[in-house]
Amino acid sequence: MKIAISGTHCTGKSTYVKDFLKKWTSYTTPATTYRDFIKDKELPHSKNGTEDSQMAILEALVKESSQYTRKDNVIFDRCIVDNLAYSSWLFLNGKVSEKFLDQSRIMVRRALEDFDIIFFIPLTSVSPVDFVKDDLRDDDLVYRDEIDNIFKTFVQSYRQQDGRVFPTDDGPPVIEIFGNPEERIKLTELYVDVDGKPFGEDASLISDIYIP
Repeated sequence: MKIAISGTHCTGKSTYVKDFLKKWTSYTTPATTYRDFIKDKELPHSKNGTEDSQMAILEALVKESSQYTRKDNVIFDRCIVDNLAYSSWLFLNGKVSEKFLDQSRIMVRRALEDFDIIFFIPLTSVSPVDFVKDDLRDDDLVYRDEIDNIFKTFVQSYRQQDGRVFPTDDGPPVIEIFGNPEERIKLTELYVDVDGKPFGEDASLISDIYIP
């Protein structure tokens, strides 16, 4: 399967990926990430992102994903949905155009057809993650909350199957994962069997909650 972990910055996504790889050893994750790409290209990002930088990041994410097939067992720390969330914030704050956002949305919908599952890690009051600053993360907590809210509108769009973000026919299920690190893996076990394969909707104990 091709699995991606999405969510606003500093919610424990990288920790989750490490824990996932320990549990499902048949999986791998790309050696380099979008963060390496941003650093190598010295791109403006987050609140300082531009149409050029956001498109460069989006194209890099699409290229990275295209190097794997759904027969591979691979998990990505972030994916094209994340890029769209941050571009949406830039649009809402007058920094990119509606035309650019529409173009990004089309690219994201098309690329999502190649994924099997999107695990979304939201900000919650349950087992909150302490903010850890680094040279790429914006330490504005209000900004982090705003990005989280955008992701949550994406999840709502998915549940309504309105086609604004996720493809309505061949798109992946979007599943919220929350709690402490151990609880997140326990939730994941409801969707991924011991061999790293999907259980399917009927076998999932919480499919009625997260999959329409």
